[in-house]
Parts: sequence; C-alpha cells; structure tokens
Amino acid sequence: MEKQQTRYSLDKRAQDGRYPVTVDGTPTGTVHRRHGSWYATIPGHRIEARFRNRFDAAEHLVTLTDRGSRPTVPAPGDRPAVGLDMRTAGTGLAATRTYQHLVPDLRPTLPNLIRAVEAMARLAQLGWTPLEGYPGADQGWFMECRLCGWKGHRFWSHLRGRNGDQTPRPINRHPGCIPVADMRDALLNLGQERRRTCPCPVTHPTTVEAARTVLNDLGDALRGGAMLSATIHARALLEPCPASTLRAAALRLAHDQRTRARRTLGQPVT
Repeated sequence: MEKQQTRYSLDKRAQDGRYPVTVDGTPTGTVHRRHGSWYATIPGHRIEARFRNRFDAAEHLVTLTDRGSRPTVPAPGDRPAVGLDMRTAGTGLAATRTYQHLVPDLRPTLPNLIRAVEAMARLAQLGWTPLEGYPGADQGWFMECRLCGWKGHRFWSHLRGRNGDQTPRPINRHPGCIPVADMRDALLNLGQERRRTCPCPVTHPTTVEAARTVLNDLGDALRGGAMLSATIHARALLEPCPASTLRAAALRLAHDQRTRARRTLGQPVT
C-alpha cells in the first residue's frame, strides 16, 4: 500500500523520469529512481541519501525544508550541465556542443565516459542528436530526432535494445515521426555522413593505440584531480566526429585491455 501523503505532494512523472515535489504547496525539488533506489533532489543542494521508494524520498524533502533548505535556482526540473563542462573549464576553451560532458548524476570516471562514447556513437547510427550530457541508461535523455526535428526525452536503455538485440523501442520512435516504412531509407541517407577515418581538425582516437594514449592521460588527470586537463582529454572522446562508431570500438577495446592490465599489476582502475 502506498504511503499516505502528508505535507508533500507528488506531481506526475516528467519526461526525464523525475517526479516534481511540492512541500506545503511550494515547489521544492524532485524525486527519481536510479538502479533500484530512489533519490531526492533540491536545486543547489547536494543530497547523498538513497531511499526505498518515492514516498520516503519525498518525505526527506519535507525534512530538508524544515531544516531551511530551499531551491537556489529556478526550474526545479532542470538539470544544469556541470562536471566536465567545456564552457567553464578554463579560459580559452570553447564548447562546440552542449553534451561534451556528463550530467551531475554521473561521476567523471573512465567507465562512465566510455559508456557515454558508446551511447552517442549508437545514437548517431539511429538518427538522434543528444542535446545534453549522457545521464546513464535509465534516466531520461533530452535529444532531437534527425528524421523530423522532434525534441524530447528518450531512455538509452530503450534505444539500445534488450538483451543485446540492439533493436530500439519503440519501433515508431516517437509520436508524430515520419512513417515507419520511410525510416530505413532516411537512416541510410544519414549513414552516408559516417566515415572510417576521422576528418576533424583535431584528430580523434580511432585506433586502439591512440585510444590507449588518451585513456592513460585522462586517467592520470582524473586521479590527480586535474579537471582542466581531464576536460581537454575528454573532448577527444565526446565531441562529435563522423568516425564516432570506430572511435567507440577502439576506446572500448583499449579500456578493457587497460583495466585487465592494471588489475593484474594491482593498480587502481579509474
């Protein structure tokens, strides 16, 4: 049986998977589910606790409100892009896209970055353009459909398919998209943009050797807390590239080899 609501109220689930919460009639934050646990968020405040259900998470927002916590930024449902952020990493560094970094829910670790690389490469094959940082598999990801221009949230866990079959769900992509019968030809046309070599002004790693070098440099920067250097190296992984499919394969292989080698030597795996 659901817990009886008291001073808080839960609104309907938003497209990004979060439930807006009001406390005493005032918009306060959100609750969301991630990997089997529930979390509470108040913009401008870091909350580490996890909860068994959404009601306990929402009740925690009541407790925080009584302690004086209040949202410090507008739009409680928004998730500001921070972390490996090109726009604020340092003087002279310019962002080329808004999704070159991870959203706050994900720590900037090599495994998370590799998952982001693979996800974005696959989205390019499927005709989607991410409009924010990779949020993880089971969180809403704001993106644009390249077949018709629709913008909205989709879950990477749905787009990557189930049990390794790589069949995106749903087949009709989203309400109002072009007819399913026309999608194959449209995706084939988009596929002509992809390349087997990197044509970008700054060469991205598309070989295992190049990928290994970038990952070693990035791992050293992350362990040393050198986030400016980490941001620069992360660009090679995350910024758009027509050879993103090849880059993702090279980085995955290099990362797995690097992980096995470091574990064999008893070294930390970043």
